[in-house]
Amino acid sequence: MVEIRKNESPVISDIEKIEIEIDNLPLDAAGIIEPKTLHEARFSIYFLAALALTEGKVTVENFTEKKVLDPELVVLRRKIKATGLSDIGLSSNVAIHMKDGKIYRRYTPDPKGSLEKPLSPEELKDKFRTTSGLPSETADKVIEKIMGLERIKSTNEILSLV
Repeated sequence: MVEIRKNESPVISDIEKIEIEIDNLPLDAAGIIEPKTLHEARFSIYFLAALALTEGKVTVENFTEKKVLDPELVVLRRKIKATGLSDIGLSSNVAIHMKDGKIYRRYTPDPKGSLEKPLSPEELKDKFRTTSGLPSETADKVIEKIMGLERIKSTNEILSLV
């Protein structure tokens, strides 16, 4: 979605439908079609895809409760059909069908964050901040402890933060 947004800049209101093909496992884990809370949105490929397409990224700043209920994102995520396939690993196929008949397609064999395309340390920290569910101050303290893991005496130093 991020690549299509970056390279094609589709007009969101001109999208007719979006088809996503991913492995069954991530679809089972993130298959909430109509998330109502930020926690549910963490497990919704529909919300995450809509957010990535409209904003070009998913970060701590734009991953908010307000966005989960944003009418434009609700309309867009309802246009998404996700299909689970067997044995395709972490790869994905996306097709964005526009009202004028144009179709934007992307195949991602190895998504960012996979073994083949690891996240940078900063991207990993951002992902933790976004997905941990912790207040940003607490998430930053946990990150600080983990980055200095060799200096802590006990894992309780991390656990006591959460």
